[in-house]
Amino acid sequence: MRHLSEVEVLNETQSRWVAKGPIGGSFEWHAEIINDHPNELIAWRSLPGASVDSAGSVRFERAPHGRGTILHVSLKYDPPGGKAAATVTRWLHLDLEKQIEADLRRFRTIVEAGEAPSTRGQPRGTCGH
Repeated sequence: MRHLSEVEVLNETQSRWVAKGPIGGSFEWHAEIINDHPNELIAWRSLPGASVDSAGSVRFERAPHGRGTILHVSLKYDPPGGKAAATVTRWLHLDLEKQIEADLRRFRTIVEAGEAPSTRGQPRGTCGH
């Protein structure tokens, strides 16, 4: 997830998260797992006093005909700075929802193909017209 710079597992249920801010800063918070059913569901929330108030879950569902896994992601996120900060973030095209969707698409590509596609290192050409 490109907006995250660090995740540290503290124990079986708690972790420390550091996310990149919209203009070079960062935000840190602690979270706890509040529901965990292996291969079915994991849910979490930020701990009281966190700079980022968040909660979410990922539900795993078998795809039809044994063709993989479907992920259902639910996320509640109140950015530091409230509605004003959320508006500025959208103006700067740093919408967290879009970032998470892009991260999940990239994750899917890595899982399915074994790597993320890249054009790095490939030659560039110009149109010879």
